[in-house]
Amino acid sequence: MRVAIRCDASPARGSGHVMRCRNLGRALHQRGAEVLFLCREHPYDLIAVLNTEFKVLGLPELISPEPSLAGLEGRDLYGAWLGCTQLQDAEDCLNAISTAEIGAIDWLVVDHYGLDYLWEQKICKSLSEIHGEPPRLLVFDDLADRPHQADVLVDANLFQTATFEAYRALVPTDCRLLLGPAYAPLDAVYAQLHSLAPQRCSLRRLLVFFGSMDLENHTGIALEALCHPEVADLAVDVVLGAGAPHLSTVTQLVGQRPHTQLHSGLPSLAGLLLRADLAIGAAGTTSWERAALALPTVVIPVAKNQRQNAKTLVDSGAALAIGQHPSIDPGTLILEAIRRLLKQPERLEQLSACARSLGDGRGLSRILTAMMGPLSNLKLRPATLADENQYLAWANEPEVRRQSFNTKPIPLDQHQRWFRSRLKSPEALLRVLVDSEGLALGQIRFERSFNERTRARIGFSLDPIARGHGLASELIRQGCAALVQQWGEDIETYGEVRVGNQASAMALMRAGFAEVQPRQQGIRCFHKSTLEVF
Repeated sequence: MRVAIRCDASPARGSGHVMRCRNLGRALHQRGAEVLFLCREHPYDLIAVLNTEFKVLGLPELISPEPSLAGLEGRDLYGAWLGCTQLQDAEDCLNAISTAEIGAIDWLVVDHYGLDYLWEQKICKSLSEIHGEPPRLLVFDDLADRPHQADVLVDANLFQTATFEAYRALVPTDCRLLLGPAYAPLDAVYAQLHSLAPQRCSLRRLLVFFGSMDLENHTGIALEALCHPEVADLAVDVVLGAGAPHLSTVTQLVGQRPHTQLHSGLPSLAGLLLRADLAIGAAGTTSWERAALALPTVVIPVAKNQRQNAKTLVDSGAALAIGQHPSIDPGTLILEAIRRLLKQPERLEQLSACARSLGDGRGLSRILTAMMGPLSNLKLRPATLADENQYLAWANEPEVRRQSFNTKPIPLDQHQRWFRSRLKSPEALLRVLVDSEGLALGQIRFERSFNERTRARIGFSLDPIARGHGLASELIRQGCAALVQQWGEDIETYGEVRVGNQASAMALMRAGFAEVQPRQQGIRCFHKSTLEVF
C-alpha cells in the first residue's frame, strides 16, 4: 500500500496537523505501507523533521500570507493559510508526484483546513486518469464547515448528534465517519501508557503547553500567574518550540521561578504528561494526549475553533475552562483555578477519572483498521466492567441509534444500570470481538428470561472501523458457538431488526438464521437453533 499525506505546519497553523499525520505515517509504515508527505515549504514547516523518517515532496514556497491574516476568520482565514487557490495547490501536488515518479497511490490523507472537495476532486480525478484507479481518501477535519469527497472522515473532538448530522450532509453517503476521541491519532506510546497512568489525587507538578509556537504567549501569561507566592512551591514543566516568537520572554520567566524547567524539541510529550498532576493548555489535539493519560486540564481556547472543544471538555468533567474575559486578567483566573484544586483534591481526582474515560490512546489502531482492514485471528472474549464506556459509545453511535427501535441516545446512568446488571446476570451473555492485538471491533450479546431458558435473544453491533469487511456474520457465528459452550445446545436464538436495516438482516442470514413471520409491522424476525452451529 502506498499512502500520500497532505499537511502543513507554520507559526499560524501550528504543528498539530503535521504531528498527528506523522503519528499516522509511523503506524502505516509499521504495517508495511509506503508513506510520503506533501508539504508546502514555509518557515518552520517541519519538513526537516519529517525527512528523518519519510520521503517528503516539498511544494514550492509562496509569498507568506501570514502577515496579512489579522482580522480574517473562518474560511477566509483557512484559505489564506493555504496561500494559493485550491486548484493551484492541487497542481503543485500533482507536479511533485509526477516529478518524483511516484507510482499509483492507494490512499490519500488530507489534513488541512484550507482544502475541501474542490482539491480532492481535482487530485483524485487526475490520479485516476494516470493510474486507472483513484486513491481512496481519508480526511482529518475538526470544523464540519465544508464538503469533502471522502471515504473516511476523522474528527477526534467530542461530538453531539448535531455534529454527526452536519458531517453526514457534507460527505458521500458511504463515507465512514470516525468521530470522537477514540479515533484520535496519538503516538502509539499513549496506548501503552494508558493503563499505567495514575489517578491524580494531589497537586504537586504542573505542565504548561500551548503548542510549539504559541503566537499569543499564553505560556508567559500562565507562568506569570504561577510566580505568585501562594503556588511557588509547585513544580512546573514548560514546553515551547525553538522557533516560538516569545521563547526569550518565556526563558526569562522560567529562570525567575524555582522548580521550573523549560523543554524544547521533545520527541513526545508523554513522559511530561504522565508525571504531571495538572496541565494548563489549549483545547486542540493535545487534549486527547492528556485524556489518554488521565491528566486534568485548565484549558484555554487559543482560537475560535477551539471554543466548542473547550466547552465539551468541561461538560465531560475532564477540564476547567478559563474564559476570554476582556475585563479580567487571564492569569488571575488561572491562579484561582489552581487555588481551588489545591483546596479540593477530590475535585482533581474527579477530573482525572473523567479525563481517563475519554479515550484509551488506540485511535491509530482504529484508523488503520478502517484503512487496511482488521488484523487476523479474530476472537471473542467476555465483556468486563472496563468495557462499560465502549459499549455506551457503540450503543450511541449515530448509525446504530438510527437503526434501533428506540432512536434516542441512551443516558449514561441508564446504560450503567443495564450493563452492570447484565454482567452479573446468569441469563445474559456478553462477548467482545477483538483482533490479535486486543483491539475491540464489536460486541454480541444473548439474553434469555428465567421462565423461558431455551430461547435467547441476540443483539450485536460493529465499531464503524470494522464495517464493510464481512465481520458481522463472523461475529454472530462465533457468538453462537460461545452461547452453546455457555448454555448448552438446546437453545433457539432469535433476533429482530427494523425493516430497512439490510446490513443486520443480511449478517443474520449469512450466519444461518432463517427469516420468520414478523409479529408486528416494521420488524423483520430471524431465528436459528444452536444445534446448527456445528
